Amino acid sequence: MVFPIGRGLLVPRSPLHHGFLADFALVLTIGALIGLVAVRLKQPSILGYLLAGLVVGPYLPIPIYADPQRVHTMSELGVVLVMFTVGLELRLLRFVAVLPTAGATALAEVMTMLALGYGFGRVLGWSEVASLFLGAGLCISSTMVVSRVFDDQKASRALKDHVLGVLVVQDVLAITLAAVLTAVAAGGGLETSDLLRTIGKLLVVLVGTIAVGMLVVPRFVRRVVDLKRPEALVVLVTGLCFGLAAAAAAVGYSVALGAFLAGLLVAESGKGHEVEHLVAPLRDVFAAIFFVSIGMSVDPRLAWEHVDVALYATVLVIVGQLVVVGLAGVLSGNGLRKAVSSGLALGQIGEFAFILATIGSAAGVTPPELQPILVTVAVLTAFTTPIAMRGADAIVRWLDHHMPERLRTLLTLYEAWLERARTAPPSNPARAQVRRTLVATALDGALLTGVVVAVSVKFRWLRAIARERFELDGEWDERAVLLGAALLIVPIALHLVWTSRSFGAALARLAAGDSNERVQRLVQVFAQVLVLIAIGAPVFAILAPFVGATFSLPTSMALLVLALAYLWRRAGTFELDVRSGAERVLGMVARQGLATDSGSASRESLVDGVLGLDTVLRVGLEESAHAVGRTLTELDLRARSGASVVAIRHAGGEQKVVPTGREVLASGDVLVLAGSRGGLERAKAVLLEGRDLGD
Repeated sequence: MVFPIGRGLLVPRSPLHHGFLADFALVLTIGALIGLVAVRLKQPSILGYLLAGLVVGPYLPIPIYADPQRVHTMSELGVVLVMFTVGLELRLLRFVAVLPTAGATALAEVMTMLALGYGFGRVLGWSEVASLFLGAGLCISSTMVVSRVFDDQKASRALKDHVLGVLVVQDVLAITLAAVLTAVAAGGGLETSDLLRTIGKLLVVLVGTIAVGMLVVPRFVRRVVDLKRPEALVVLVTGLCFGLAAAAAAVGYSVALGAFLAGLLVAESGKGHEVEHLVAPLRDVFAAIFFVSIGMSVDPRLAWEHVDVALYATVLVIVGQLVVVGLAGVLSGNGLRKAVSSGLALGQIGEFAFILATIGSAAGVTPPELQPILVTVAVLTAFTTPIAMRGADAIVRWLDHHMPERLRTLLTLYEAWLERARTAPPSNPARAQVRRTLVATALDGALLTGVVVAVSVKFRWLRAIARERFELDGEWDERAVLLGAALLIVPIALHLVWTSRSFGAALARLAAGDSNERVQRLVQVFAQVLVLIAIGAPVFAILAPFVGATFSLPTSMALLVLALAYLWRRAGTFELDVRSGAERVLGMVARQGLATDSGSASRESLVDGVLGLDTVLRVGLEESAHAVGRTLTELDLRARSGASVVAIRHAGGEQKVVPTGREVLASGDVLVLAGSRGGLERAKAVLLEGRDLGD
C-alpha cells in the first residue's frame, strides 16, 4: 500500500507500523498535554493520564482515537518498568530494618483492608474470586500519590520515613498478592490445597531466583558500572528486567513479579540509585502509557451506573486506612500525630490496584465494572489525600482535645516506654526473649488459621465421615465436626494467649525495667493486645473467604472492642500511679527550689526512674517564654510534641497534678513533662520559643 507525498511521490506504507507509531504518538501527546494541565492544577499527573485515556479511548465521541489493543500491549512495558523501579528502591537490609515498626502497621493495614474489601464485594453479590480482587485493589496505597503529596506539602522527616516504610512493606505484599491472584485467576481457585500449592510454588520461585541471582547479578552490575558506560548499563539492566518478567510469565505469574525481582537484585549491587536515574525517563514514558491504557478501558456510562459503589468504596478506603493505620501506629508506639497523619497520607489507591484489576480482567474472573470502580476510587482519593493531609493538624488537635485525660496521659507514657524498649542494649536478655516469643506467637496464629481454613473447606467431607463411621444423623454429624475442631483450636488459642503474654512480659522488662512492677504489668497488657491485633488482623483476613465475611468481620470487630475496653479498664487503675509519680517529682522540685529568680528559661534537670521512664523533664518558665500567659490547650502542647504535662508548680507555690489544660501559665512556673526523648525536646521548644522542631 502506498500514499502520495508532495507532487506525486509515492512512499511505501505499512498499515501495522503506521498504526503503531500513530497510536504511540497520539497517546504520548494527549497524555502529556492533559498531564501538564493536571500538574498546573496541583494534582497528580496520573489523573491527567487517566483522563487522556478517556479522550483517546473508544467510549467518548471525540474524533481522536487510538487502538486499545495496541495501547494495552505497550502498557505492559509500563507495568514492567514501574515494578522494576519499585524493586530498585528496596534492599533486603532496608526491608528488614522497617519491619519492627512500619512492618506491623503495613501487615495489619493490608490484611484488614483486604478483608473489608472482600466483605464489601460479597455484599455486592460478587463471586469469591471477584471479591478477592476488589479487596486486593483497595488495600494498597499509591506510592506516586503519596510522594507527590509529600513534595507539595511540608512533612516531618519521621513521618515521611514511617509512611515510606509502610509503602515498602505494602509493595512486597502487593507483589505477593499479584502472584497469588495470577494463579487464582488462571484457575487455581480458593481451595486450601490449591492455595498451599500456589504459595509453595511462589516461595520456591522467590527463594530460587533471589538465591541464584544474588550470586551473579550484583557483582556483574558493579563491574559494568565500573566501565563508565551508561548505555551499556541501561541496556544490561533493561534486558534483565524484561528477561525475568518474561520468565515469570512463562511459569504462570504476573510480569510484575519478575520485574520486581530484577530490580531487587540490581539494588543489592549498591548501584540502585544510579540505575534508577538511567531508566527513570524510559519508565515515565511507558508508565504514562499504562495509565492512559487504564483510562481507555473505562466506560464512563458504566462508571456512572456504579458511582454509588465507588463512593462507598472511597469512604471505605479513607476511613478504613485512617482507623487501621492510626490504631496500629498508636499501639506500635508512633504517637498520635504520626499515626493519624500516616493514616491520612495512605488513604488512597493507585497503580497496584490497576495492575491487579488488569490481571483479573484479562482472566475474565472479575465483573466489567471493577475497573471503572477502581479508577473512580483512585481519582477521588487522589483529590482527597492532599486535602486530608492539609487538615491533619486540625484532626489531631480535635482528637487530642476530645480524648479522655486518662487515655491522653497513658498514650504519652506508652510511647516513651516503647522508645526505651527499642533503644535497649543488644546484650539485654529480654531482647532475645522478645524475638523468640514473637516468632512463637506468629506460628500459633498460622497454625490456628490453618486448622480453621482446613475445617471450613472440608466441612462437608468431615460431616460425611462422621455419618459413616460414627453412624450419626440429623445435626449430630455437624456437632461432632465442630466439637472436633474446637478440641484442636482451643489448645492452640490458649498457647497463642500464653506466648503473647510472654512477649508482653519480655517487652515490659525492656520498657520499664525491673523496678516498677505496676508499669511492667500495664506495658505487658498493652503489648499483648498489640501483638494479638497484629496476628489477628491477618488471621481474620485469611479466614474471610473460607468462613464468610459476615462472620469473620463482626467477630474480629467484637474482639477488638473487647480488647480496647480491657485496655481502658487497666489504664484506669494506673491513674493513681501517674498522680503519685507526678507528686514525687513536684516534691523534688520544691526541695531544689527552682524559681524564676534563680535560673534561666532553659534550666531543666532530669529525674530518673519515675513512672518507669528513663527521664522526666522539668522546665522553668521566665518572662520571655512563649508559654507565659497561655494555657496548655491554647499551646496544643500534646498534639504538637507528643509529650504531656503531668504536673505544674506555680510561682506562688500552688501545685497541680495532672492538669486539665485550662490553667494559665505564668512566669516562674515549673512544668513537669513526661514522654519520649524526642517528644520532650519538641515540648521544650514549644514552651520556650513557640516553634515546632518536627518529628
